[in-house]
Amino acid sequence: MASIGSLGVGSGLDLETLVTKLISAEGTPRSNSLASKEASIQADISAFGSLKSALDKFRSSVATLGDANALQARTVTTGNSRYFSATAGERAVSGQYAVQVLNTARAQKLVSTADFASASDTVGAGSLTISVGSASFQVTTTASTTLAELKTLINDAADNAGLSASLLVVARDPQNAAAGTVARLALAADETGSANTIGISVSDADANNTDALGLSRFYFSSADIANSQLGEQQAALDARIAVDGQTAFSNSNVFSDVIDGVTITALKDPADPLNPDVETLGIALDNNGVAARISAFVTAYNEVVSAIRDVSAYNAEAGTAGALNGDATVRGISSRLRTIIGAAGIGDGTPRSLAELGIQTQRNGTLKLDTAKLDAALKDDFAGVGTLFTAPDGVATRLESMLDGLLERGGTLATRTDGLDRQLKAIGTERDKLEIRLEKLEAQYRARFSALDSLVAGLQSSGDYLLQQLQNTASIIGRNPGGGN
Repeated sequence: MASIGSLGVGSGLDLETLVTKLISAEGTPRSNSLASKEASIQADISAFGSLKSALDKFRSSVATLGDANALQARTVTTGNSRYFSATAGERAVSGQYAVQVLNTARAQKLVSTADFASASDTVGAGSLTISVGSASFQVTTTASTTLAELKTLINDAADNAGLSASLLVVARDPQNAAAGTVARLALAADETGSANTIGISVSDADANNTDALGLSRFYFSSADIANSQLGEQQAALDARIAVDGQTAFSNSNVFSDVIDGVTITALKDPADPLNPDVETLGIALDNNGVAARISAFVTAYNEVVSAIRDVSAYNAEAGTAGALNGDATVRGISSRLRTIIGAAGIGDGTPRSLAELGIQTQRNGTLKLDTAKLDAALKDDFAGVGTLFTAPDGVATRLESMLDGLLERGGTLATRTDGLDRQLKAIGTERDKLEIRLEKLEAQYRARFSALDSLVAGLQSSGDYLLQQLQNTASIIGRNPGGGN
């Protein structure tokens, strides 16, 4: 008998449809169950994701209130930023000051007066001891050391005390270009101020250290200008400012605590050194800045409350619930937040609770800020408002600790979402197992129905043969009804 290519071909029965329905009846309920679980878990993951996003934003706002320096900030105004800038710390007292920049700080610059035909001219054997302020270092030369090599020796000295060397190629005669050029060594202190004055002592091979020959051509002493062989192009100079008519000096252009808690940086020399501009420096408590941080905190908290409501609410009329309705983790977060927000007796300032700042909890759990009450609290006790948040038991301190426990790696939310991810993977594994089982079951059904198909096809063939024989017999009888000749 010819082989049967597909189920039902031999028998004429619709066995393919039957196998499909049997497999579907076996696999669909389990597949639907897995899909339902998967959708539920994915909804939970999405809900935790939206909650985490709101909590992350809230943590950022809490961090701004946990920064003690930021909450004690002062605002600084200057009459003319061309001449100086200023910053103020928490010790600064509100007030107005008259500030003058008398001169900015300068680093000393020296240039050799001896004329070298080129940078390849030799400088002579011996050693130079170069000092910058109280520090010093030494460079040693030979008879073949060139001016260019001396520059490199100075710059590359491991114990260089803060000095940079360079070469200048300039006109031999400023009035006559035809006279050609000469090379000279230029030295500059790295730091400004009189404390960084340069000095160069010489140990010359000819034993005469001031004869303007050999290494003596690099001798320099501020106390012995007559014998010095380097010209001072710029003197080391301390910066000077006057605050309310009182002069202050600085090796750099930065003046710390001339005004308590204030740092002033000189930026530019006065246009008229004999009559420097007088500019006003104003220091004030940054009430507006702190109020803005608190307002942002309230907004971010309300977004967390809204996110919790979205993921956990139950609508009785519609009979629908958020993905995390009844979830213990979410309930715990909500409870801890309310406890911290509603705490009283915090810190040691005048305000001892958020309510005293005008922050009230509404019936729906959100916060409402009374800006007028907050402004009054900042004016009454600016430092105390900061303490309410930054004290060891302060609002921001406690919230930061709580939020870190929720949001950091290994925290509560990460643990929950990791668990949900594992459940999703387990569902994927179950779906793979189901697929394999159904494939095996289908193979079994096909084997059985193939045998049935062959059997039915055989029976049909035998029946057709018998029918044909009967029909043939009936035909013979019909042609010879008497049975005789």
